[in-house]
Formats: sequence, C-alpha cells, structure tokens
Amino acid sequence: MTQIKIVGDIWTGKYQPALTGNRIVDTALLTQFCVRLATWLTAQNINLSVKIDHEFGLPKSADSQTLYLIDANIVDALADNVLNKINYLPIKHQNLLHGDPSSSYQLILDRLRLDFSLQQT
Repeated sequence: MTQIKIVGDIWTGKYQPALTGNRIVDTALLTQFCVRLATWLTAQNINLSVKIDHEFGLPKSADSQTLYLIDANIVDALADNVLNKINYLPIKHQNLLHGDPSSSYQLILDRLRLDFSLQQT
C-alpha cells in the first residue's frame, strides 16, 4: 500500500454524507484525524501518504495501493458487495468527530502487516 485515504464526508455524487453538516468543521476534524494518524505512522517507521478523500467514489477496478478508512456510518449505508473491490476499514463515526484515530491504530497496523505479508508471497 502506498497511501491511506480518510472518507468521512463526501462532496460529490448521489450520496453525500457529512460528519457535522458544516464543510469547514468537517474538514478541520478530518485534517486533525489525518495529522494524528500520519504522526503515529511516522513513529512506527511507516511511510504512507495520509489524506482526506472528499471525492470518494468506488473504483471500477480493484485498488490494492490504497487503504480507505471509512466512517462506519457510510460503510453501513453501502451494500456489502459495493466495497469488495477496495481495501478498507470502518472507523467509528465518533472517532472522526473527535479527530482521534488512536482506537484504530492496531487495526490499521494489522491490515498493513497483512498487506506486506501478501506482497512477500
């Protein structure tokens, strides 16, 4: 994997969920989440790009280079078969509202390790 994208609010398309309903506040919260996650990844010697994806749309083909961290409320609203082409982890809505990725660190690390081990085989 080369990057992590955070999906907490979507600005385009038919489905446009938001964290708080205020784009400025939502962007600030997601930015805080990204900064904290990037800082933690750096401390783990993991060099990945971390950014917000406001334009989230499911790729037409499998994307193994990106790990999507998606608001669990958004995951719940999508059909199971819709997400099967991407690497993703659901993130608690409350964690995004607080800009705090810490409760997801172990899940993220486990997913990155799994991806790394699959690349080695």
